[in-house]
Amino acid sequence: MKSPILSCAISLMLSLGALNAAYADSATWTLNPISSDWNTAANWTPATVPNGPADIATFSTSSRSTVSLSNVQIEVASLIFDTAATNYTISVGGHNNFGGELTIGDAGIVNNSGKLQTFVADVARGTAGEIIFIGNAHAGSFTQFTMQGGRGYDADGGLTLFNDQSSADQAAFLINGAEGNNAFNGEVRFFDSSTAGSATFLVQAATGASRNNATVNFFGNSSGGNAVITAEGAAVKDASGGALLFWESSTAANAAFVANGGSADGARGGYSGFLSGDAGQATFIANGGTNGGLGGFIYFAYSSDGGEAQVEVYDNGYLDLSAHDSPGMTIGSLTGNGFVYTGSRNLTIGSNNLGTTFSGIIQEDGGIVGGSNGSITKLGTGTLTLSGASTYTGGTTVTGGVLKVANTTGSATGTGPVNVDIGTLSGSGIIGGAVALGTGTGAGAVIAPSGQTNVRPGTLTINGNLTFNSDATYTCTFKAKPNRARTDQVIANGVTVNSGAMITLIGHTMGALTQGMVLTLISNTSANPISGTFSNLPDGGIVTINGNNLQASYEGGDGNDLTLTVVP
Repeated sequence: MKSPILSCAISLMLSLGALNAAYADSATWTLNPISSDWNTAANWTPATVPNGPADIATFSTSSRSTVSLSNVQIEVASLIFDTAATNYTISVGGHNNFGGELTIGDAGIVNNSGKLQTFVADVARGTAGEIIFIGNAHAGSFTQFTMQGGRGYDADGGLTLFNDQSSADQAAFLINGAEGNNAFNGEVRFFDSSTAGSATFLVQAATGASRNNATVNFFGNSSGGNAVITAEGAAVKDASGGALLFWESSTAANAAFVANGGSADGARGGYSGFLSGDAGQATFIANGGTNGGLGGFIYFAYSSDGGEAQVEVYDNGYLDLSAHDSPGMTIGSLTGNGFVYTGSRNLTIGSNNLGTTFSGIIQEDGGIVGGSNGSITKLGTGTLTLSGASTYTGGTTVTGGVLKVANTTGSATGTGPVNVDIGTLSGSGIIGGAVALGTGTGAGAVIAPSGQTNVRPGTLTINGNLTFNSDATYTCTFKAKPNRARTDQVIANGVTVNSGAMITLIGHTMGALTQGMVLTLISNTSANPISGTFSNLPDGGIVTINGNNLQASYEGGDGNDLTLTVVP
């Protein structure tokens, strides 16, 4: 006679065996399932629930295209939608304080149907579902993922996780903010060496001032890949916009990140933020708000690196580096008409060698930290055109390429000095501080109002003094007719020309010029005379251009300007 304990043990073993047989195999969602429940064996052919690291769940034609995972943890190697598959919605949600999980392994999601397949990390009764990619899993193409925000007080939000070397591939992601007070937002997180691939992401704002915004977070060595990620601005006063955040050693890579402004009075904009990591060669755009909304913004803090990123800020959108740990940081380029808040930091622009125009304002206050003595450095081979009226005080340094000033009011370069170590200073704008050209080491620096080209001459105004060091060159463009002449001109409040500095004249004359015609190359507004002369243009020296003789004077104009006068 069997003991009751032995009988129970045998029955339990048989039950577990049957359970394992029913719950661990590859299967296809049946044509006529009895419910929407993934975890019901009768809904699959054969009658077994795919739930194992080697299992494959296949979806074809079915009368029921909604599949739900609630209060259950499912792991499969792959989900395959075959050529006959209908449009499915696979919902992973919570129930009775337990969240559901769908883990997808190496083979990822394969969509051969040509139809959109939808996945939802849903919420219910305070809990939410999670969709997890591991190994080399990919999210497939023509697939859409929705992360719902928490709906009740302190409720969880839907979550999608990318681990290991997994990829968001070419999927589309909609991440929603919380719908309940103090509830958690929908979120996508990238860990390890995972990547956002070529996916698109729409990151929604919070729906109220006490509600959390949706987020996309990059951790570890994860990458933004070539994705397009948009953080929406809020539509409610004091509500936060969607957030894109980089942590640890993550990189934005070659992705495009757009932070839109708020769309109602006092509504906050979306944002891209670096707590660490680097911006790679990505593009970051911060758009202005509408209807009184605050602008989208981009910020770099702590030990983050701007890499060769293209940064674009528009209207009241802004770039903030005031909370950065280092004395300064570098970005690839700067474009737009928005704001830059330097705090006490130096912003170096030009590592991607692009030519860009910034017509906005660079200032020290307004960012997370604020500060003083903020500064700008221009490097690389490109041209940076500044046409706004900036107020930073720490100065501007040119170490490569062209810095062109094109403002009509204020100072394009704030109130500090401008030092051109290597490169060219050009434009017809206004500089508020002193300008020093060259370092005296032979590296070479040029001032050329019209940019060293045979185009329309320009006038560059310097409210401070102008110094030509020994390795500096003034490239002056002029055009002259018999009775009229136009020439590049630099206006400065005091001029020093050190030994070795050169002047280069480019342009042309048409016929014989009228004797006595005067071309003013430097207008010195100081009461003091010009100190020194260019090495190749002594005071009283003659320059012959197309048969016309022009005599140099460093006491021309009102007595202290550099002029050329047509003489016999």
